[in-house]
Amino acid sequence: MVQSVIEALLRSKIGLDVNSIGSGAIASAIYQRMADCGISEMSSYWGYLQDSPQEWEALIENVIIPETWFFREPESFALLKSYVLSEWLPKKPQGVLRVLSVPCATGEEPYSIAIALLEAGLTSTQFHIDAVDISKQCLLKAQTAIYDKHSFRGHNFTAQANYFKLIDSKYYLQSSIKNLVRFINGNLADTNFSVYQQKYDIVFCRNLLIYFDSKTREQTIRILENLLAKEGLLFVASAEATLLMKTQLVAVRKSSAIAYQKLSHHQDLITTKKSSELNINNKVEIASPQKISVNNSNINLLALAKTAANQGHLEDAIQLCKDYLKQNQINAEAYVLLGEVQQAMGQNEQAGESFRKAIYLQPNHEAGLTHLALLKEQQGDKTSADLLWQRIYRLQF
Repeated sequence: MVQSVIEALLRSKIGLDVNSIGSGAIASAIYQRMADCGISEMSSYWGYLQDSPQEWEALIENVIIPETWFFREPESFALLKSYVLSEWLPKKPQGVLRVLSVPCATGEEPYSIAIALLEAGLTSTQFHIDAVDISKQCLLKAQTAIYDKHSFRGHNFTAQANYFKLIDSKYYLQSSIKNLVRFINGNLADTNFSVYQQKYDIVFCRNLLIYFDSKTREQTIRILENLLAKEGLLFVASAEATLLMKTQLVAVRKSSAIAYQKLSHHQDLITTKKSSELNINNKVEIASPQKISVNNSNINLLALAKTAANQGHLEDAIQLCKDYLKQNQINAEAYVLLGEVQQAMGQNEQAGESFRKAIYLQPNHEAGLTHLALLKEQQGDKTSADLLWQRIYRLQF
């Protein structure tokens, strides 16, 4: 009973969906804090918790377990470089690129962004990076910028020697990189969240929305939309792609990076033409937000399905996916997209079947595995979900 009250307050304070991590994980965090405080009864701990803002912060620290490393999902950083060089810089050669990383955890992501921008050819005066997290402990570690091998897993970053000094098995980030990031304590789930009045050209918000309850998630998406400048990019995790289908943001389709762009109104009328031009010049391809038409038999049905899904035309997207799969029965990406749209429509059983078909075709398809794991958790099948998360974890090494 007491734990349920604490869970409700965690939902109220940080928007946590208990099912996203499980009551068992929350119970472990509570018991750890009780042991640290020398309290044996949960009811007594609840009384202490009510009187101590500091203990609330400590409990939240125990509940939040950051999972991050340098250049996690490297395709996102490749798209970042491409966008900056082909889209942003030609339009704003004298401008300052504003970037937000939230949540920034222990700093690997914002530092990766800084390194990527330097490698793209920008100087330190051409960009500004804000990094925000609710955890003061994470921010403290981020600001010290000392890491171990665990922060470089996944074989996505092999240039440590260029930016770090290795001392006694610890990697010390160069001060010149540390100074490029401004760290801020903040809670994105707070309706009053604000860093500056200025908008951001780039926002990284990956693997956060999936932990929020539906109300907090919708509120946070609105905040992210407001923070993003026109033509700016929002990077999210693959498991969060379906959550942005009914927003003013339009999916960017290049490689396997998951990003959305905030278009200005006049762009909506000319996106199709621009998309073809951008393709030729190896720039960012934007899915057209114009009305879907399938009169031309040469139209790529899967691309149309993605466009329909991004616009919120979910029934059209499902039909287009099915039409595409009639001709391309072994395309795992199509099954994942179909599953995403089915899940967005509440068709969880059908979505699960689509994700399983994608995994059958490509056993290491990370997006398919992730979506199915989250669906299993939502359905209360923790055993199956844990097995899927173990498979996903092994893919990182």
